[in-house]
Amino acid sequence: MDRLKDKVAIITGAGGGICHKASELFCREGAKVVMVDIDPQVEDFSREINENGRDTTAVVADVSLRDTWVDLQKLTLEKYGRIDTVVNGAAAFSPPTHDWAYITSEMIHEVMRVNIDSMVYSYQTVLRYMMKKKIRGSFLNFASSTALAYNGAATQGYPFSKACIKLATQNMVNQVSKKYGIRFNCLAPNYVWVPKQAKVFDMYKEHFIASTPMPYIGEPEDAAWAIVYLCSDEAKYINGVCLPVDGGWAVQK
Repeated sequence: MDRLKDKVAIITGAGGGICHKASELFCREGAKVVMVDIDPQVEDFSREINENGRDTTAVVADVSLRDTWVDLQKLTLEKYGRIDTVVNGAAAFSPPTHDWAYITSEMIHEVMRVNIDSMVYSYQTVLRYMMKKKIRGSFLNFASSTALAYNGAATQGYPFSKACIKLATQNMVNQVSKKYGIRFNCLAPNYVWVPKQAKVFDMYKEHFIASTPMPYIGEPEDAAWAIVYLCSDEAKYINGVCLPVDGGWAVQK
């Protein structure tokens, strides 16, 4: 119950799915959490968690903007006094298409704006703070199993952006970890059932199950516990990994 005791985390994409569940588990393990999402529902989720005696703060904002990160850092430090962990879970998806010939540059740029810019701005703000204050914190970025292997993904822009995140995360290990002791890791989930996407899931349920070696589809908690571990002191010597949480999807033939 105390794996993250007294740690302070900023978790983006916390308005549903994996990062909503991660926010719950972080609090259960003793952390204080700033939950961020562009969806106002994040405020309802924050209230629900706080009703159980936890400590979260909800922020409705677009994390692909640098000003958002400036404000997030200021708010978090004013309320909690420090920042130990950032979970970059906010994501955008490109429209389904198997063929690069039909992808427009606008599709790619929109996905990259959310998926890449949000990570970069977290470095330009919170990472600089950690370096200045000599906090041996951690960053957990979201890649995807589609960035590890191509097994018929129905969208091209999304795995493209996630492959960039994986490489950028590993690059930060080489640039920052030696001098400052800050860790950078990735999570690479695949299909996860969430209420928001129930209609889509129901449409493709048989395909999802057929394309995953495990005989069932994962749930948000399956990936969220991995986030807790990677951001805890139990993983203090784990740095630069991209951990698949996909039921074996990325390694199937």
